[in-house]
Amino acid sequence: EGTVFAFCFMKLVIQRVLRSSVSVEGEVVGRIGAGLVLLLGVEEGDTVQQAKQLSAKVLKIRLWPDLKDPSKHWGSSVVDNGYELLVVSQFTLFATFKKPKPDFRRAMGGDQARTLYEAFVDQCRAGYRADRVGTGVFAAMMQVELCNDGPVTVELTAQGDSPQVDGVVTVSGPRVAQTGSALEALEDVAPAGCDAALEKKLESQAYVVGHVPSRADAELYEWLRVREAPATPHLR
Repeated sequence: EGTVFAFCFMKLVIQRVLRSSVSVEGEVVGRIGAGLVLLLGVEEGDTVQQAKQLSAKVLKIRLWPDLKDPSKHWGSSVVDNGYELLVVSQFTLFATFKKPKPDFRRAMGGDQARTLYEAFVDQCRAGYRADRVGTGVFAAMMQVELCNDGPVTVELTAQGDSPQVDGVVTVSGPRVAQTGSALEALEDVAPAGCDAALEKKLESQAYVVGHVPSRADAELYEWLRVREAPATPHLR
């Protein structure tokens, strides 16, 4: 069998809205009027450059009628209209379904994903107006309410320069700093083939948003450790 290469994509689902809000534990943490709700998904291997590309695109796309000629339905941007943005992190955009239960291992997790999420928000604020860009709370359980206008829902992606080889990211440029803490937490895990011992150990670990890594996750950690490859924990 040949080696499989796949490029990393940062993903943005965009909804044109009349109004929207995001709450955490019953408290509203972000609210906008007319504008765009942006659901940002970050994949393993994504870079700050992709965050910059997406932020530049979203400020330019024309999802409203032209300001001088309303008959031109797609003639003005969020910036042209002075509307607002609400950015919400959304790792579930990279769910896969080999089984009925969703698998989120393609999504970048932890501090790496937070860094890229914050970079995207910062770029949106720098390219537009800081007071026009609201956010949710990264890694929190959120409730998002919105009134989709149209409805209009579109998707943007930004492709990375570094391909994945058989599911493992190969890096040719600057990457987000990696702590290795997830690997350290699994140092005393039994070899990946020892199912019972491995599953018991994995179940004892607490991860963000309640994610518990699977046996396949641990197999990847072991693969990286043996080859002394950079750690890329698939944790949410």
